Amino acid sequence: MKSSEIIDSVREGRVKMIEETEYYGISECVVREYPAATFLVRTSRQPINLGKEMLPFMDTSEFWKFVMRHKIQSKADSPKEVYLFNWVDKAQGPMIFDVGIMVDDEIRVPPNGRDYVLKKYGPLKVASIIYRGPFPHQKNSGWQRIHWEERAKEKGLKYTETLYRELYHHYDFENNQHITEIQIEIE
Repeated sequence: MKSSEIIDSVREGRVKMIEETEYYGISECVVREYPAATFLVRTSRQPINLGKEMLPFMDTSEFWKFVMRHKIQSKADSPKEVYLFNWVDKAQGPMIFDVGIMVDDEIRVPPNGRDYVLKKYGPLKVASIIYRGPFPHQKNSGWQRIHWEERAKEKGLKYTETLYRELYHHYDFENNQHITEIQIEIE
């Protein structure tokens, strides 16, 4: 599904929200299949843990300067940013953490000392949940209520514990009504 379709579906109320307050909404869990994709990311290269070790990668200001300086284009109608959690052994454990953007396959990445690399991901089958609202660090966030693994399990889906992704489709810092798609790879 394209970013514009997800944004429009949420804004127009076509996404079924199974939990909703005046501050946030969490959609039902649906199965989606995605073709192979290429991302320009800043990668941790080595496994890191959830929490403080992620912070340098989540500050994307230098990444965006690099993208603009080299005139690198995001793939048309793709998320604004993507976080990719490549679990080493199991979910919530050590991971290779990638933060970046979806790009066309044929781009070239200029040499750099910041671990900006192209990564190709094969086709994916995911359990997908759309979240509309404040991020975890913002007031009135419902992020802790998403429960992606439990919601997938309720639908009879099995999480591979290999890949978890956050697709940031729309930022709205004025009203804190960001639109994020949370995906876990399933069998």
